[in-house]
Amino acid sequence: MAHAAIIAAMAALFGAGSVAAAVPPASGPRVCPAVAVDPFELYGDRISFRVLRNGSPVGRHEVTFERQGQDLVVDTRFDLAVDVLFVTAYRYRYEATDTWRDGCLVSLRADVDDDGQRHRVVARLDGGTLQVTGPKAPSSAPLGIFPTHHWNAGVLPSERVLNTITGGIDAVRIVDLGPEPVVVNGQQRTARRYAYTGALQTEVWYDAAGRWVKMRFDGKDGSKIEYLCESCSREQTAER
Repeated sequence: MAHAAIIAAMAALFGAGSVAAAVPPASGPRVCPAVAVDPFELYGDRISFRVLRNGSPVGRHEVTFERQGQDLVVDTRFDLAVDVLFVTAYRYRYEATDTWRDGCLVSLRADVDDDGQRHRVVARLDGGTLQVTGPKAPSSAPLGIFPTHHWNAGVLPSERVLNTITGGIDAVRIVDLGPEPVVVNGQQRTARRYAYTGALQTEVWYDAAGRWVKMRFDGKDGSKIEYLCESCSREQTAER
């Protein structure tokens, strides 16, 4: 895979790419949802995806959930390796830890290792807003904003998301493209397909319960990057 294609893949996944300029946070107060999404009811303690490029496996993406007192702690790990003639020619690692309280993101730390080039995004709650540092971070993000991590379907009505690679606030429109069949761990089920437009370009599928079950986007070279879920429900997690 070309280096540019890998960068495009990471951009679509975590929000690094922009086809429109980042925008400042919306004015006015934001509130946490009345009913917070409970990932343990949806997923158990883990989500696991296999990542394909043009049908061939190139990496894995895992999300784990843990309760720490009143907080929900979410760890995201993504590891991609491109081998050429049995030698790793390119590697990309992404690790992030989010803390959620009452349905709102209250802190985030994301570390990127792009084939040896490293940077970090940090967000912390301070005075009712998230103070963000990163390569292109604004000074603050509104309480109630969602990061570009996809497991929480509460993001769907959003017009702005926290870019977890740059630290910027990206303007998006998430369009419902309707239901269609998907394959999850070898079994077919129905999910709704949503398309991110605006600053991010990707497609994400959620089932009727709000579980993230698939994702797809294009690399700059026209390759198809696809996420296939191997464990996307509490029942599948219990069977491990």
